[in-house]
Amino acid sequence: MRNDLLAWPGSAAYQAATTPRNSSVTQQPAVVARPQSAGEAAEAVRWAADRNLGVAVQATGHGAGAPIGPHRVLVDTAALDTVSIDAGARLARVGAGTTWSALNSRAQRDGLFGLAGSSPTVSVAGYTFGGGVGWLTHPYGMASSALVAVDYIDGDGRLRRATEDAPNPVDRAALWAFRGGGGVGIATSLTLDLVAPQAVWAGYQLWDITALRPVAEAWAQAMSDIGDALSTHISVVHTPPDWPFPTRLRGVPIVHLAFASPAGPDAAAPLLRALRGAPPPVLDSAWAPADAARLAQIHLDPPNPTPVLGTGRWLSATTPKLAADVLDTAAAPDSPTTMIELRNVGTPAPARDGALTKAPGPFVLHAVGRVTDPDSRAATENGLTRVREAAESADIGQAAASFAQGRAKVADALPPVAGQRLVRLQTAIDPERRLTPSRILAALTGA
Repeated sequence: MRNDLLAWPGSAAYQAATTPRNSSVTQQPAVVARPQSAGEAAEAVRWAADRNLGVAVQATGHGAGAPIGPHRVLVDTAALDTVSIDAGARLARVGAGTTWSALNSRAQRDGLFGLAGSSPTVSVAGYTFGGGVGWLTHPYGMASSALVAVDYIDGDGRLRRATEDAPNPVDRAALWAFRGGGGVGIATSLTLDLVAPQAVWAGYQLWDITALRPVAEAWAQAMSDIGDALSTHISVVHTPPDWPFPTRLRGVPIVHLAFASPAGPDAAAPLLRALRGAPPPVLDSAWAPADAARLAQIHLDPPNPTPVLGTGRWLSATTPKLAADVLDTAAAPDSPTTMIELRNVGTPAPARDGALTKAPGPFVLHAVGRVTDPDSRAATENGLTRVREAAESADIGQAAASFAQGRAKVADALPPVAGQRLVRLQTAIDPERRLTPSRILAALTGA
């Protein structure tokens, strides 16, 4: 074993690994393993098994939701960050710790993009295994459907490879699980399709909160006309006091509309026309050509780790009619819901077989609130309940689990048949239940 593979409590490496991007949960594992190869990751799992310890895995910690106690080893995959591009085949092979910014900054040299999310610091692995909804979902589909292969480790510390033509039927089924079911085992690398957009354009606009209803109504009006090539996020965001934008937008709830397309400048024409009936924005970033870096900036994600609790729900085609009322639940200055957004995600793109490879609904709702203590957690839960109630008539009855930040379990993320298949597969790959399950599996198994 490499001398510095394990980091113990009190060390700087341990502290760094146990400070997730979502800092709303406590992480105090027995030890942190920091593998630099798939073999070392497998060695860490076997080391834990020999000591009757469970194993949790984490890269960036955006998806942190369950506390990690002293009965587990935390495998930090951040150093598994290699990126290899096959431009001719439009394929990328990346380590499980690779972030989307690292992948797309390399892929765009060949005119290619991965189906990234709205945050550049999210890992490719966790995002893809949860389904993957981002700026190119409309029209290319979910990131999970672009997944071709996964190298992973089972509960006994054995190296395995999940592909559609794997000799072992369990490994073939494992690929199905990694495609949107949260995955099984511990992934060490992924192979996924890239796309070659015609011309990526992006932009965003900001208003003070008094413009919420006219902006939401303009967005709703445009939804029937934008076609398959424009992705939008309309949100109410409570900004920090030190936000680097005009004074009137700092430390208050504001309206944020971001939009992007891989099909050039004309894709946003219906939305921009509709917005002429709304007040002019306080800040307009301009609808303009975008590289991978600009595409990753328009969502305005906070730069620092933030303790939040979230909810995500798939919504029906009636969502635009409810948009103003749903967003208004976060409009008050004292609202415990500090960000609420609606995204259009419907796509005609074909989807590969997987647990979740096609958006169940044409819209998705995402909301979060800050949690720093039991009182703020209770207030945020109440706020998120009000959000869900406002959207109830459009709710199709299925959670968008990857948006449920700060949660260890999400109960209704998959249809029952898919959930049962996922549980059977977990039993085959990890019969001792040594590996900490995804929030989807945790809900299904009662872990």
